[in-house]
Amino acid sequence: MNQHSRSLITLPARASLCFVSLFGAALLVSLLASPKEVRAQQPSWSPTGSLATGRFGHTSTLLANGKVLVVGGRLCASSSSCTEFSSAELYDPATGAWSATGNLGVPRHAHVAVRLSNGKVLVAGGHNAAANWTSAELYDPDTGAWTATGDLSAARAFATATLLANGRVLVVGGGAGNTFLSSAELYDPTTGTWSPAGTMNVPRGFHTATLLADGRVLVASGASLTSGTLTLRPSAEIYDPATGSWTATGSLGTARVFHTETRLPNGKVLVTGGSDFSSTIYRSAELYDPATGVWSVTGKLTTPRISHTATLLATGKVLAVAGFNNEPVSFSQRSAELYNPDTESWTTTAELNVVRGNHAATLLADGRVLISGGNGGGSPALTNAELFDNSTPPAVPPQITGVSIGGKKLFIQGQNFDEGAKLLLNGENQKTANDELAPTTSLICKKAGKFIVRGETVRLKVRNSDGTESAEFIFMRPAE
Repeated sequence: MNQHSRSLITLPARASLCFVSLFGAALLVSLLASPKEVRAQQPSWSPTGSLATGRFGHTSTLLANGKVLVVGGRLCASSSSCTEFSSAELYDPATGAWSATGNLGVPRHAHVAVRLSNGKVLVAGGHNAAANWTSAELYDPDTGAWTATGDLSAARAFATATLLANGRVLVVGGGAGNTFLSSAELYDPTTGTWSPAGTMNVPRGFHTATLLADGRVLVASGASLTSGTLTLRPSAEIYDPATGSWTATGSLGTARVFHTETRLPNGKVLVTGGSDFSSTIYRSAELYDPATGVWSVTGKLTTPRISHTATLLATGKVLAVAGFNNEPVSFSQRSAELYNPDTESWTTTAELNVVRGNHAATLLADGRVLISGGNGGGSPALTNAELFDNSTPPAVPPQITGVSIGGKKLFIQGQNFDEGAKLLLNGENQKTANDELAPTTSLICKKAGKFIVRGETVRLKVRNSDGTESAEFIFMRPAE
């Protein structure tokens, strides 16, 4: 195992053409002022407020009030000198500021965190240098305080937690010391207690878990750890809350740890990146189809990634962010890329301002993505946070600025004409073409001119192919 893989356990992106009327100057009257200024928007990262405490391996949970709760994590001055945190912080997207909130009862790293149906946040398991935890705690956003709740039956670090449709929480695998577990547990918020949830076919840690559209839970890949011996698992299995049973399903093409798993709008599940826990970091990605139980290869990432994040955006695309790769020196990166489920392909997007891995990502209520903390680039733990904005800008409406007639042709000058723009003359569509020399600022309507008699006033609009329309433009053809 190389130095990087050991750190995985520790540290588990013409000018406008003028037309002159052959019949003299036209009387042009616009009924509206120039169009509103529209903000240009490209995918971008922008710095936001910094955490009070640099941390990685923490959890980040969106609260019902739109704020984000960051909990625990650690800082490592070296592979053998790490400090875990009991502190928690709140991020307010409205101000971009972080504020302290109540502390956990114990410091935690590699724990799980889930927002419950009642708005509280359940944190369970994890470990620090002194202990592996069975304990669990609840955070109340109304008071900012933590209270103890029922204990897990076994200490679990590097487990997964999934909120089920019935409001219970399924915690799977993970473990303590040199052993990962095959057992699973259910937390009932109404009683504050845990109960057994069956046994997986193999022990797992560093795996992923995803709630499927039908309410079942897919657990994929990861590794078994028995007496210090690590065995990678390409297998996957499904938990059915209706029966409380586990059943094997199709296996991945590549066994992996430190990967991500994301349910797509079409119900399929996307797995990205990861490692063989040795020298190989993967670019590969796979899709699971719950209807068939089969995995298939999909487009490769543009760069290998482990300990990255993958976030489903409101657009239906998936944003993969930073992490570690096989590049020399620091291994960390600041690149980001987007997966399009329609084309099953990845495209690079704007780079982060800071290199990082082992960070946290949270989709905010307004569609932006908050990235917080992490480590890499020579930093033992980052306080830095930044925001990804991929929002779709408002459609830019077309605008008519001038009209002239030449024979039967009507020439429309303006701005923001798209391919397929149409002229409406008194509400009726006209045969319209973009001028080849200036397609966005000039339209030619081959027969519209013959419908406008001398001295007549008509109402003109341009409608783009996306449905946006210009302000109405009044045109009077000169009497002579």
